[in-house]
Amino acid sequence: MFLHPRRLSTGKRVLVYRIGLLGDSLFALPSFWAVRNYFSEAHLALLTDDHGSKGYVSTRDLLPEGLVFDEVITYEASAGGVNPRNALKLLPRLRRSGFDTLVYLAPRLRTRRQVLRDLAFFRLAGITHFYGHRGFAPLPPQIPGTPLPFVEHETDHLLSRLALTGIPVPRAEDRRVDLRISGEELFRVRAWLETRSGAEHMGQLIAVGPGSNWPAKVWPEDRYVELVRALVNEMEVYPVVFGGPEVSALGDRLVAAWGRGLNAAGQLSVRQAAAALTHCQLFVGNDTGTMHLAAAAGTPCVGIFAAGDFPGKSYPYGRVHRVLRRAVPCEGCHLHECIEQDMKCLKLISVNEALTACRTALAEHIRQASFTP
Repeated sequence: MFLHPRRLSTGKRVLVYRIGLLGDSLFALPSFWAVRNYFSEAHLALLTDDHGSKGYVSTRDLLPEGLVFDEVITYEASAGGVNPRNALKLLPRLRRSGFDTLVYLAPRLRTRRQVLRDLAFFRLAGITHFYGHRGFAPLPPQIPGTPLPFVEHETDHLLSRLALTGIPVPRAEDRRVDLRISGEELFRVRAWLETRSGAEHMGQLIAVGPGSNWPAKVWPEDRYVELVRALVNEMEVYPVVFGGPEVSALGDRLVAAWGRGLNAAGQLSVRQAAAALTHCQLFVGNDTGTMHLAAAAGTPCVGIFAAGDFPGKSYPYGRVHRVLRRAVPCEGCHLHECIEQDMKCLKLISVNEALTACRTALAEHIRQASFTP
């Protein structure tokens, strides 16, 4: 079911603009599918940024060409934005490609001036039809001494913008992040897991995501040791650590401390990790792309969140997840690394609080599985 009546689309060569890392791509995936459905006969290309770092997963890794997009075009960027020279190099390529339509899925934090600048750039590239460029509602003001209000999820924000410009989107109850993991991908990863964890443990797997590229989002290592050790003792779960290569050493330490488990960090591609996460009864971990990948895989999540951003904006998408977050006077800081407050917001989240959330999530998952035909 869709929120907007379907009509014939006219774009023949459509460019979708979306930037960011793994989580940003997953937030936009329902919008990608809505665009693909609307422009079903068009050549669909994605324009996204490339940070040139081995520590980041690209959208091309998540969505191979031919799955949603016929083509993926990247340009060099950094945390500070795009070098104007790189933008000028990109312009002739876009003009030669002959795109007639743009779907603008820039993050909601774009200012009106930035939006107008971007649209002017794409007009110079020869594009005449635009979607997704309306509806940039600003986030609420941060009022000192007042907790930050709950805001619309980024996924829903993007879909709302598509609907405003005429692209049909699913109703709220029908929305999901669909990676189209194939049966072959699932089979191969299951075999990999059985070989390394033992087939007898396949019904006991829980995923743990203890890393992050943002130090301010990392719950202390000793708390993961205590939390998962309690789950192992109480429920005989078999923990699997997920993350990139930078999490591998941490994963080794955790598995050794738990006395059982598998360290998959850095061992799987992003789509293999998604397939492996479908075999897990629970994900518990930090606010990272790995958590959003678990939510996309349909795994119930217990997300441990710092208070650096507005609540709700980047929570795991879906109704089955649980988020642990504490409001503090300095919330909304958006800090990459928290030194002055020593990550106070994260450290207020206790092991017992996380343990209760995990117990509840596991019990609910088992209860629902028992009713599945």
